Amino acid sequence: MSRRRAGVLWSGLVAALLTVVGPAAEPPSPGGRATFFDLEITGRRVVFVGDRSASMSEPEGRPLAQAKRELLASLESLGESRQFHLLFYNDRVTVFTPPGGRGRPMFADEETLRGVRRFVASLSAAGGTRHADAVAAALALAPDEIFLLTDGEARDDLAEDEFQRLAGRLGRTRLMVVQFGAAAGNHSPRLARLATMSGGKFRVVDPVGGD
Repeated sequence: MSRRRAGVLWSGLVAALLTVVGPAAEPPSPGGRATFFDLEITGRRVVFVGDRSASMSEPEGRPLAQAKRELLASLESLGESRQFHLLFYNDRVTVFTPPGGRGRPMFADEETLRGVRRFVASLSAAGGTRHADAVAAALALAPDEIFLLTDGEARDDLAEDEFQRLAGRLGRTRLMVVQFGAAAGNHSPRLARLATMSGGKFRVVDPVGGD
């Protein structure tokens, strides 16, 4: 896909999201400690972004399975005082929207979590990895924090023009990135730089064993 066509698709996706996302009701202050792969969740409004590209199926489906377990555990730890959005991506972005939700941020109540569990269970690993569209979609939701998980390789990293566009749209949003891979293997230097620029963090995690 050409950069020009990708840019057009990106703009269309962001515009579509902005048309359904309105101001959220002010939630109460967050309660207990919530984490995502040991990165603390401190914001009132959070977007979780999960990579479900084909490589997340190797070996034996374990990376995607681990990502799903950690995501659900994190959502359950939010309590009902924080709001969230949930996106998964490969070559395109898939947004979880509960019946009647119309793109607005959700509280992690039991009814919503039941829908999330069904949605997450339905996802399989397929396709390529386009970080830029996923990060742009998450930023369009104006969260306090974005928690993004990927196993992307160096060839999947943000292009410089994508990095610059996203950097200009960070605002006050913190980007927290978890990279599946060997501890010494940072395959996403521009994604890591974007996280640092936002005041967030970049963490490399072994998807099979420990850190």
